[in-house]
Amino acid sequence: MKLQKGNSFQKLIFKFHVAFNGIVEGLLTDFSIQLQFFFAICAILIALVFNFTYIEWSIWLICISMVLTLEYLNSSFESMMDRLDPSYHLLTKKAKDLGAAAVLISAIFSLVIGFIFICQHI
Repeated sequence: MKLQKGNSFQKLIFKFHVAFNGIVEGLLTDFSIQLQFFFAICAILIALVFNFTYIEWSIWLICISMVLTLEYLNSSFESMMDRLDPSYHLLTKKAKDLGAAAVLISAIFSLVIGFIFICQHI
């Protein structure tokens, strides 16, 4: 997508438009992103049910955004690798596995943080 000509404000609006399109594209076409958004909604509902404090909410939202961000990055890297060379290669597999591991690690630690918060409210 080519950057539009115009003033700085128009360029900024265009960049937000492109980013929003990326969010929508991920939600419409990528199962892993859809799954992470489902878990994010569940996590927000849990925080509402257990009446998290402001500090807990802040940390919880950082955890949620971290997992979603890593999932978007992982999915974009996987798409780029598939586009560059759709055939199987050991290094491509390694890169995809490492990206998936990053998402998994962030999700596991986010779950641990969530359990710690929930235990304080039980």
